[in-house]
Amino acid sequence: MKRWLWLWLLVVLVLIQVFSASSPAQVQHGERIGTVTALEGRATVQHYGGATSQPLRLQNPVYQQDVIRTEAASKLQLTFIDATVVNLSENSTLEITRFVYSPEKQTQTTILNIPLGIFRTIVKKLSPQSTFEITTPTAIAAIRGTDLMGEVKPESSAFVVLEGTVALFSVRTIFRGIVTLTEGLGSTVSRDQPPSPPTKWGEARIEALRRATTPR
Repeated sequence: MKRWLWLWLLVVLVLIQVFSASSPAQVQHGERIGTVTALEGRATVQHYGGATSQPLRLQNPVYQQDVIRTEAASKLQLTFIDATVVNLSENSTLEITRFVYSPEKQTQTTILNIPLGIFRTIVKKLSPQSTFEITTPTAIAAIRGTDLMGEVKPESSAFVVLEGTVALFSVRTIFRGIVTLTEGLGSTVSRDQPPSPPTKWGEARIEALRRATTPR
């Protein structure tokens, strides 16, 4: 009888392994790093390791390496656990490349990639040991506690600072020019050029980006 019992248990274990292998794997998200705090229209998220995108809803959590997309006539606001706020306009994409935050040490390392769209980020003042970067197909913006807006296209990225300071440079190392943006100043980084010299943006241009990224 014991021999049959062991055979039966062996068959059960094999069946469990077969069904586990054939069923979709559960994606481990890790710890929540932010929340959807405003949403107008529709947006989706693709979690790290996931094969498909899922609808995003108000108060949904977001995680490291999420890819977030807004659809047409849509706007989204994310609030991260360090109080950073990121707003996206319609047809925009945000990739949370890296987010490491230590409130005890008052340090963080954040890299957000925006391949396309219009965005606004409001970042509290950072400690000297912290880094916060926004990358696009053409530019890297190093933030030191800033209210920053930008419009990202495949061939160029335009940035304007509403408050604070941003160091802006090309993703291509052959272009070594770096510009510093302060309140009201903007610059554009095209694919085959260093950042343009900082210029004062008109209020109409700034207001257009503000409206595009502010959910009702």
